Amino acid sequence: MPVKKPHDETLREHYLRGLGMSARNNSLAYGYSVVATCSLGAVDRLDGAPRIPDLFLFVVGACVPFAVLNALVTGGFRERVDVEPPVVLSLGAAFGLFSASASLAVATGVAWALNGAAAWCLAALAATVAYLLLAALEIMLARRAHHAAGRTDLEQY
Repeated sequence: MPVKKPHDETLREHYLRGLGMSARNNSLAYGYSVVATCSLGAVDRLDGAPRIPDLFLFVVGACVPFAVLNALVTGGFRERVDVEPPVVLSLGAAFGLFSASASLAVATGVAWALNGAAAWCLAALAATVAYLLLAALEIMLARRAHHAAGRTDLEQY
């Protein structure tokens, strides 16, 4: 059988590769976008329409956890964090319904318990922290699932 050369790939193979890259490269950010959007809706529903300062508080609550987490995992922005192989990210992203739903539940609970400026800021903060922690857990579980299935050299996949 002749060896297949890169230029012999079919349009279907290129399309599937594009789908895989699109899903893998966008899934975590897309999941967080859904969480942020739905959290805003939950606070709006429970606390009423936001004033402009409320929206700024929501942004602060949503952004601060990213800054803090990045500082923590990079040792004060001095160390590089290794990335997981694509097959781990793909499987981890498949669990995204859990992290997104749980994060929305957290935001809803905070918005239900608080009101005003505190609800707007802390619901966004709590949803973001929940999403970051749970998405990381999903990636860790995906890595463990691959190892449990006997796939240890994941960088080759």
